[in-house]
Amino acid sequence: MPFVLSDLGQRTWTLPKLEKNIDDWIPLRERIIVMSRAEPIQQCEAPTLLVVGPLPPPFGGTTVSFEVFCQEVTDQRAGISLEVVDSSPKKLKKQHAIVSQANFFQACRIMWQFCWRVRAADVVLIFGSNGFLLAMTPFLLTLAKIMHKPCYIRSFGGSLDNFYCNLNLGLRWVLRTTLRHADGLIVETELLQRYFRALVGDRVHLVPGYRIMPAIHVARSDWRLRPEAPLRLLFVGHVREEKGLFELLKSLQLISAEGNITVKCDIFGPIYAAIEERFNDELARTENAHYGGILKPDDVVSTMAQYDALVFPTYYQGEGHPGVLIEAMMAGIPVISTNFRSIPELIEDGINGLLVDPKDADQLAEAILRIYQNRSLQLEMGRHNAEKSVQYDARRVVPRMLQLVNLCVE
Repeated sequence: MPFVLSDLGQRTWTLPKLEKNIDDWIPLRERIIVMSRAEPIQQCEAPTLLVVGPLPPPFGGTTVSFEVFCQEVTDQRAGISLEVVDSSPKKLKKQHAIVSQANFFQACRIMWQFCWRVRAADVVLIFGSNGFLLAMTPFLLTLAKIMHKPCYIRSFGGSLDNFYCNLNLGLRWVLRTTLRHADGLIVETELLQRYFRALVGDRVHLVPGYRIMPAIHVARSDWRLRPEAPLRLLFVGHVREEKGLFELLKSLQLISAEGNITVKCDIFGPIYAAIEERFNDELARTENAHYGGILKPDDVVSTMAQYDALVFPTYYQGEGHPGVLIEAMMAGIPVISTNFRSIPELIEDGINGLLVDPKDADQLAEAILRIYQNRSLQLEMGRHNAEKSVQYDARRVVPRMLQLVNLCVE
């Protein structure tokens, strides 16, 4: 029987039975080695992939995306040995400074673990946010190159171009040199691919955002087609100003003032301390909105399937391919979002959702009312989303990424 290690109930990793005692393993937070074949290790010459990236907690788009990648390599890709250096700070950051005492100690831990593991690796793949790519990746890339290991970079989010443009000339040179010396840069949006191909060259590859396709079957009842039926909306994401929460609450207040229109919205996600008091005040004034707490990642799609549409009026600069939009596709519901950055790569206005201008509560209210008044459009857009979701299934996307780093997949 395989060993199963569980990390505080958040993740379960299945390991093949090795010819050694389980006590010999370094703790899971410090090291994860997964063989996706069940044969004894001496019978398997599996290539070793060393990945650096953030595992939950905290739960968010980047940590969930990285965890999904690790799960897919572990569960589905035979013949690859996976080692993970966890770069997560384990809590939401309250400040954005790259240089801080906490970041220094975290950097030392990452460097130590990376140095310990890189010798045995065949390929290195670094997942990082903008700040991580600038602050840590130059050192990790240099170590990999010293050890003659191919090293690839996966950029989180969709704002690396803006981040680069806002750096001073010296830091631009550091980031540009790092990206040019990597064996490949993997981005998740077409916008970033176009920008960095002009800057770095042809080794910039597009791999979209992804999530695990759940096995759910949702029956759409006929009562949802009736114009007088309540419209149930939800928001899922970090509760912060740049995600458009206050525009959403304002739009719901405008709809409520119309009278005889039943629209309700449940809000899920961690609340940022900086806006908590303001958010609670606005929520108390919005009778058709309710805060529902934080969803477990495994429950997001099944929860979405119980609603009529996702509302995600974001103007957050780091937005790439938001995971919640992909999860809404998999739930088979339409999306109301913003015509912002790379979101139109996922949502085509009037086809699988509706797009409004950022920070415009009036347009947002009109989009919500359009779905309320046209339930057949709502269901048609939901069907288009369900059909489109297969493009972002991790079981299809992760093998593409492994091929780009020259690891064969079955």
